[in-house]
Amino acid sequence: MGNLAQYELEKNSPIPLYFQLKEDMIHKIRNEEYKVNDSLPPETQLMKMYGVSRTTVRQAIDLLVSEGYLEKRRGVGTFVTKQQLNQWDLAELRSFNEEASRQGLSARTELLSIERVIANDALKGIFGKESAWFYKLERLRFIENEPSVLVTTYVPADITPELERFNFSEVSLFATLREHYSLKISYANKTFRAINASAEDAAILKVEPEFAIQLVETVTYDDKDRPIEYSVSRDRGDLNRFKVRLRYKE
Repeated sequence: MGNLAQYELEKNSPIPLYFQLKEDMIHKIRNEEYKVNDSLPPETQLMKMYGVSRTTVRQAIDLLVSEGYLEKRRGVGTFVTKQQLNQWDLAELRSFNEEASRQGLSARTELLSIERVIANDALKGIFGKESAWFYKLERLRFIENEPSVLVTTYVPADITPELERFNFSEVSLFATLREHYSLKISYANKTFRAINASAEDAAILKVEPEFAIQLVETVTYDDKDRPIEYSVSRDRGDLNRFKVRLRYKE
């Protein structure tokens, strides 16, 4: 594993020590100080390196196991594993492929369908009454060849004419909006709900009906504060996590 220098945690920080330890170990994994299939140093060595208790070390390791960075092999030890869990960082707005690439994950998208649909009340509530027609895209996202996210997307047809000519199994929707329609993506609002997968969604995502999934609704805006995209994604709870850093405001 190379030179494992001692790292001093901020013991006066409001951030728990086990979380600081976990984040430092993730940093080492991503920088390949800990490589895939490397065994983790013994608990006693980690305690000495970080100046923490055995309980703190075990809490950090348990989190890293649950987040897919480590795996415990009975009678052998704890090892770095190839991550198959998509950790969405909500601090910045990225496309699916950009986020997966940032984490070193293999990702691809399969376009299931694209069609023009007339605006319904829900779409009028988001986009207003100016847009009468929308492109509706159904896409299936894969992480490490596992179906991970099923997403339905609506884009106003009046600002994206002939959108159907693009193969969204091969190209990014965000990149297409930027490069071909000169839309400047600025920010997005997201809402999250825990739901159980319908039989239809479960079959596509290759999980059991009623399997726990995350329903994520996203409205994306351009630099003129206009909504330009609305998506409803169904994310497998075993393959996707969401994280965001919150700063305390006095």
